[in-house]
Amino acid sequence: MINHWLQFIVCAAIIVFAGTKLTKNAAVVAENTGIGTAWVGALMLPLATSLPELVTTLRAVMISAPDLALGNILGSCLFNLSLLAVIDLIEGRGPLTARINKGHTIVASLSIMTICLAAMTLTGLFTAALGWVGFETILIIVVYILGSRFIFRYEQKNMPELAGEAEPAAEQKGRTTSGQALLNFALAAGLIIFAGVFLTDAADRIALQTGLGQTFIGSILLAISTSLPETVTTITAVRLGYLDMAVANIFGANFMNLFILALADIFYFRGPLLQAASSQHLLSAVMVIMMSAVVIFGLTYRAEKRVARVGYDTMFVFAAYLATFYMLFKAGGN
Repeated sequence: MINHWLQFIVCAAIIVFAGTKLTKNAAVVAENTGIGTAWVGALMLPLATSLPELVTTLRAVMISAPDLALGNILGSCLFNLSLLAVIDLIEGRGPLTARINKGHTIVASLSIMTICLAAMTLTGLFTAALGWVGFETILIIVVYILGSRFIFRYEQKNMPELAGEAEPAAEQKGRTTSGQALLNFALAAGLIIFAGVFLTDAADRIALQTGLGQTFIGSILLAISTSLPETVTTITAVRLGYLDMAVANIFGANFMNLFILALADIFYFRGPLLQAASSQHLLSAVMVIMMSAVVIFGLTYRAEKRVARVGYDTMFVFAAYLATFYMLFKAGGN
């Protein structure tokens, strides 16, 4: 078992290293092309930071571990939302949701829509399917495609409002061309794919040997590890002054995660993936919906009060994540 843990830790370290390279190069592309840091955070960064979820989830369905796959996706969404409290604490200049652009409610709402589609199937009451693929998978893909187009059009329409972020790293970005940045971005993404395959295999063996089960291991251990790129890129974006990019990356990653779940269902030839998974995942789905709704409320209400350097909404989100962690552990996995 020690070897499995060592493999897990080494792969996680590689993912962290690669994740540190993503944000700065994404910022270069955003600046040089003029497409905007919020759009980059919502759509471009998640394409790379969600690669571990993509690789590990597809690997999980290939080894017939549906609970590991679904736990990884929903657990990653939970962890990503808890990062909002980390951003709030690091930034430390007032409640986070009172300082970022209200446009993030669009991506957050789209994430809730896709999570709801998955939750309907987890209840066991929605069993429609097209062949071996669940009907909710088709709907999730449609929402993702149309939603991505809507996000792009929204940013283009509101570019003047979204362009006011600080540019503390301008001198550093000036030394790198868009082509070099894209190459560096691709190389980092490749490292993440490589490490993600071995990370999943190690997590599956750890689940079996510890007896904690695939639901718990997927929702906590694997999800946290595959969310390391989001963690690194988000914190890096905050430190560079790209607050909206950091928040957009979180909601964009969650939106992308549900698209990955839909892809996993297509490659799970034994039947609809969500119908094969444990109903315990419904807890994670409901908590993701509730935590996202709290953030949307914060973005709309724009409260200025805070406690311990963070807003009440992000503090609630972090507390909800810890509560979910406890409930999943108490449930004992599968």
